[in-house]
Amino acid sequence: MPFKPLSKHWLEAATVILAAGTRNGRPGASSGPPAGTHGTGAAQFDYRVLMLQRSGKSGFMPNAKVFPGGVVDASDFSEEWLDVFKEAGRADFETLTRVEVHADRSPMFTSRRDSPVPNELGYRICAIRETFEESGVLLARPWASGPVGASGQARWPLAQADLARWRKRVDGNAREFLKLCTECRCVPDVWSLYEWCNWLTPVMPAMPKRRRYDTAFFICCLDRIPPAARDDREIVNAQWLTPAEVLHDFRQEKHIIPPPQVYELSRLCQVQSLADLHHFSRERGAKGCERWLPVLFPCEDGHVSVLPGDDLYPAHVDPETYQGRPLANTVAQLRRSANNLNRSETTSESVWKLSGQFATEMRCNIPPKFGHLSPKQNVFEFVEQIQSKL
Repeated sequence: MPFKPLSKHWLEAATVILAAGTRNGRPGASSGPPAGTHGTGAAQFDYRVLMLQRSGKSGFMPNAKVFPGGVVDASDFSEEWLDVFKEAGRADFETLTRVEVHADRSPMFTSRRDSPVPNELGYRICAIRETFEESGVLLARPWASGPVGASGQARWPLAQADLARWRKRVDGNAREFLKLCTECRCVPDVWSLYEWCNWLTPVMPAMPKRRRYDTAFFICCLDRIPPAARDDREIVNAQWLTPAEVLHDFRQEKHIIPPPQVYELSRLCQVQSLADLHHFSRERGAKGCERWLPVLFPCEDGHVSVLPGDDLYPAHVDPETYQGRPLANTVAQLRRSANNLNRSETTSESVWKLSGQFATEMRCNIPPKFGHLSPKQNVFEFVEQIQSKL
C-alpha cells in the first residue's frame, strides 16, 4: 500500500531523548548503582543527554540544539519491515502496541494509515534511523539466530568503518536502512524506546504550513555513552551534556533550544539518576501521551505559551488556525489571574533581555496526565546552583 501521512498540513517527525550513563563524570563508563531521584545532591546527574546542533543553513530552527530525530520517510512504514523482524526472529514488536487506552491519547498513535506497520513501530524506526544519520549512533539488536559473516565469524556489533559507510548510504537514501538491517542481520532496537510525549508546532503568522511538525518524542536509556559525531551537513556539533548543562548554557545565550526541548529538559531535571529515569520511562511509556499544541499569547512585556490544562488554554483548539491573541496584560498579571498553570513565560519585549540572559521560566502546578513528570519549578535557579558547584 502507498504511504500517506496523517495530515497534509504538517510534517510528521520522530525524535529520541537519548540518555547514557556515566560514572564519576567519566563519559563511556557504565553507570553506578541507582542513586535515587532525590537523594543524589544537586550536582550528581549520573547520565548525559545527546544534543545535536543544527546547521546555520537549516530551513527550520537554524543553529538550535536539539535531540536527534527528523521527518518520517515512507520507508519507515514499509511492509518489508514486518518481514525483516519476522526473519530476525524478533517479531515481538507487537508488545509496543499494548498501551493503555485513553480518549485523549495523541492522534499520532491512534489514527489509522495505509500501512500494516503499527504507528508505534514506524515512528520508532524513523527515530532510530534519523539518530543514526545525524549522530552515527545505531540503536539496533542482532538477529536472534546470530549475525555471521561469510567466514562464519560473528560480525556484530559493526566496526566503526562499516558504520561510517552505512551511515553515508542511509543519509543519502532512507531505504538503505532496510538494506543495512537485512545485510548486517540486525533490527532497530524499538524495544529500548519508550513513548514520552508529542508536540505539534503551533500555527504562527507568516509561518509556512510545511514548516510545522507533529513530532513523537521517545526516550532511550543506555548504560554507556557511545561515540557520536556530526554529519557535517545537517548537524555541526554533537555533545553529551547533563540536562542542567544544556539549560544553563541556554540561559547564558551560548546556544538556542526550541521550546519543546526546554520543557522536556526541565522535566528531566526532576530525575538525576539514570536507573530511576529508565524505570520511570519504562513504566510511564505504557500509558501513552497526549498531543501538545502550544497556544501563544503576546503580552505587554513578553509572551506566554500555554499548554493543555492551563486556565488560559482554549476549550476547543483548531490545529489548523492561529489561536493566540494579544493581551493587554503583563506576564505576571496573566499568571496571577489563573489558578491552573501549565505554561512557559518569556518576560521581555524582545527575545533577549538587555541583561544578556534569556527570560524564560516554566510554570506548572497541575498533575500531568498519563502519569508524566512536571517540569522542575524554578528550573533555572536549580541549574545555576548545580553549575556553581562544578
